[in-house]
Amino acid sequence: MERVRAALLEADVVVPHTDADGLAAGALALRARGEQAAAAALFGRGENPWTTPPAGMPALLDWGVRAFAGPAVIVDHHAPEAEPTAEQVLLSGFGEDTSTSALMRRVLPDQPAWLAAVGAVGDLGDKGFALPECAGAPKTAVRKLVPLVNAPRRGPGLDGVRTALALLVEHDDPKAALADPRIAELEAARDAWRADWERVRRTAPAVGERVAVVRFSSSYQLHGLTAQMWAKRLAPRPVLAANDGYVDGRVHFSIRGGEGDLRELLRTALPDQQGEFAHGHPRATGGSIAPDEFERLLDALK
Repeated sequence: MERVRAALLEADVVVPHTDADGLAAGALALRARGEQAAAAALFGRGENPWTTPPAGMPALLDWGVRAFAGPAVIVDHHAPEAEPTAEQVLLSGFGEDTSTSALMRRVLPDQPAWLAAVGAVGDLGDKGFALPECAGAPKTAVRKLVPLVNAPRRGPGLDGVRTALALLVEHDDPKAALADPRIAELEAARDAWRADWERVRRTAPAVGERVAVVRFSSSYQLHGLTAQMWAKRLAPRPVLAANDGYVDGRVHFSIRGGEGDLRELLRTALPDQQGEFAHGHPRATGGSIAPDEFERLLDALK
């Protein structure tokens, strides 16, 4: 842990994922480094550390463990897809029921438990409160804060994401973050995506031989939530939710449900597909591919 802590403090820039777990992990790192939210490198939709590698030695938090050229500090709980190189420092929680933010507090135990809880509850639900790194976190306030921290990343811009990170960095408890006037920006983001979610959730699935497909167009990140909702209703069949309107010229999709490793299901269907495809968790994955490649995927999955 000391090696990871030293590397985090020496990294050139903190690069957190933009969901609640990533932002909470980023806030823990920034606070330990004495930095504000403005110092973090944030990626918008269609971007990531592999398409646009940060300069120097970045601290990649909650982005997954994939091949990265150059020095890096990587803290993550997803299934590793590559071994770290000699110039990289990795802390992986794969195999544990944990979150990146909880791993970060394991490295930085002098930082607040409620921040670890924001990330853990964002990924694990109320089970996150049971993690030792989250002990003592105020449950009601954390439950209220998590969906607000998650909301901006589902929309088209990064301003709200930076605001969410700032609230986590600057406040000493979740009640204070909720009382900050800037929380109105996160509430507006939540209300906007909720309004489009009410439209998208009524999209009927097309049930095929192997998977069900729900296809829609939205500027909001709703494909994961849509896949999750329909997977419960159509169990045990896997559900693939595809969004044609998230990034121009791309189809963003998520797949949930069924049985086995969903990444293998996708990779078997399109064995030659590279880039943003079939990464993440065995039971929660997806990708971003060109429309013609997506049609090829649908044909392969029947």
